[in-house]
Amino acid sequence: MGQFQDPAAFLTAQRANLAQFIACQIYGVPLEEMRRPTRGRPLVARARQIAVHLARSVFSMTHRQLAAEFGRDRSTVKHACQQIERMREENAEFDSTLRWMEALLRRAAGFEEAA
Repeated sequence: MGQFQDPAAFLTAQRANLAQFIACQIYGVPLEEMRRPTRGRPLVARARQIAVHLARSVFSMTHRQLAAEFGRDRSTVKHACQQIERMREENAEFDSTLRWMEALLRRAAGFEEAA
């Protein structure tokens, strides 16, 4: 018989994939390019940072989980979250876009929208 995957690890991976997919769709970045081990183009790096932030804010994933799922170092993940939070505080339009993306991700994951 085959080996069973831990359901929690499977769910974590699916949630990270969903955040990546949404960020790629919104920013017009190929998913394959986002998943490369290199930083890539600035637009790709920014979309990846946003995907990391979305997964952390919507799914409460830890830096360790995010690092594993995004193939990055924990310090890189922490920097991405801080960078996006800083941009969010400085730019109301960016904040509005992120709130919309968070709501989209919650709906895509089957979470009910808070009233």
